[in-house]
Amino acid sequence: MPEPVRAPRTQQQRRDETRRSLLDAAVESLIEVGFARTTTLEVQRRAEVSRGALLHHFPSKAELLVAAIAHLAEMRARELKQLAGVLPEEGAGRVRTNAVIGLLWQCFSGPFFQVTMELRTAARTDPELRPVLVVAERQLRDRIFAQARTLFGKDVAEHPGLERALDLTLQLMIGAAMSGVLHKDEARLEDLIDDWKTLFPTVLANAGVAVAKRSKVTKKGER
Repeated sequence: MPEPVRAPRTQQQRRDETRRSLLDAAVESLIEVGFARTTTLEVQRRAEVSRGALLHHFPSKAELLVAAIAHLAEMRARELKQLAGVLPEEGAGRVRTNAVIGLLWQCFSGPFFQVTMELRTAARTDPELRPVLVVAERQLRDRIFAQARTLFGKDVAEHPGLERALDLTLQLMIGAAMSGVLHKDEARLEDLIDDWKTLFPTVLANAGVAVAKRSKVTKKGER
């Protein structure tokens, strides 16, 4: 049988494919050669596109690299969604909570976290990169929180202390992962995360109490 005739790609499809090629090339370059050597020319070469095409989608290096991080985060989010299919049923309580914390910890291993840390370091002294990265990281945080609420299930998702407990969890994981990049002590870090799983219910409860107290103080001050 003859192969079906494919419809020609639309202009928007071609644009989307070019953008995706640029982001894939930027991610590949960041992972392989790091931030300092990931130039727009290097990304253009890897993506095999024209200079004009690159500048059309990303007028600056900062916008390109931050978009690449978002692209990598999107890939990671899809992977987490797939992994979530093997989580214990809702209502499993502590077992499910521990499993979700384990999934969150996976976000801080591998190339995604390493590339993000390189950009953070560069943003300290790069006035163009810093504001763009700040906005991107806020959006990423919101996304992680929304996904975590879904993964934890209703009981934990509706707890008043969850946002503060999650913030503490992420800060712990960022610090642990940074130590891991230098010291390569994976067993010790896994023990640390296991300890946090044990502490998390208490942290969640205490965070809920703290939120309630702050809410009472705020209402009293508004009277």
